[in-house]
Amino acid sequence: MLKENHDPPATMMIRRAGNNRDISSAAGSSSSAADDESKRSRGGDAGILSLKKHWASVSGYMNSTRLAVLLVLCLQNSLYTILRRYSQGVLRETYSKNELLVVAELIKIVFSAWMIQRTVLSRASSDDGSGGGKDGGTPASKSLPEHLLELVKTSKKMIVLALIYGIMNMLSFVSLRNISAGMFTIFAQTKILTTAVFSTIILQRQYSWTKWRALISLMMGVLLFSESIWGAGDNSVQDGNVLLGTVAVLIEVSLSGFASIYFEKVIKTDSLQVSIWERNFQLAFNSFPIYIAFILADGGGTAGFLGGWSLMAVLLSALGAAGAFWWPSASSTGTPS
Repeated sequence: MLKENHDPPATMMIRRAGNNRDISSAAGSSSSAADDESKRSRGGDAGILSLKKHWASVSGYMNSTRLAVLLVLCLQNSLYTILRRYSQGVLRETYSKNELLVVAELIKIVFSAWMIQRTVLSRASSDDGSGGGKDGGTPASKSLPEHLLELVKTSKKMIVLALIYGIMNMLSFVSLRNISAGMFTIFAQTKILTTAVFSTIILQRQYSWTKWRALISLMMGVLLFSESIWGAGDNSVQDGNVLLGTVAVLIEVSLSGFASIYFEKVIKTDSLQVSIWERNFQLAFNSFPIYIAFILADGGGTAGFLGGWSLMAVLLSALGAAGAFWWPSASSTGTPS
């Protein structure tokens, strides 16, 4: 038999009202929880959007800074090429090219050492007893002379690169003495192709045919754009040898492609992780004795030791060293000169 309900009508009404209140309360709680979740979701989305906007502004600033540095670097390279052409091909100055390069390397050594003291060692000394600077390789108690001596001891891999850059600099002077600055710049565009070729050989990189066509098209586009220069028919200098100048610049761009990839491989495979200014110091330090050997072998050039120097030669030394000041900036906000 079914159990009869003996509750009075008033009691039943109270129970129904209580049940309705419970249902309304539960529904209200669910709605409030859904609103809170929606607010949290909107807040999270707003936070992500704010972070994206902040990162976009920082990225835009870095890109604009990198672009400015690259523009200055291009200006420096162009001015360096034109003034070398003017000094060697027009003024026919007799200073020793090796002496000019030695002075440039001295400037690089001094400036790089100052930047190491200012960035690497100062950052390491401010590290509260953690015992290291960048990647733990620079103890805070190490002085600048001790750190530079350590860099010299660990710079054997940079000797090859220093020798290559020394030969490249000498070839550029030979080339600019025999062909115009316009022709030199045009041939220099083949660095794009030589760098890609050596990257496939040394780093085992694989490029699609689309990328190869893009590289060749870029190089041909520069050549066609410069047709007014190389098509003028007056691309040699007085008493210059066009064939010698052309061969010199082609060898230089080939060495440039190899040096760029070799330097990249050294950075990626060397167990000692150092800053770009420390690499710059190592390269300049190893280049210095190479140019000294060139000076001694050349007997000081036609003007003798320290002979034939002019204001133009001093300016060229400063410009040659300036390339080493700017390319680390481009790399840090992103090949030695």
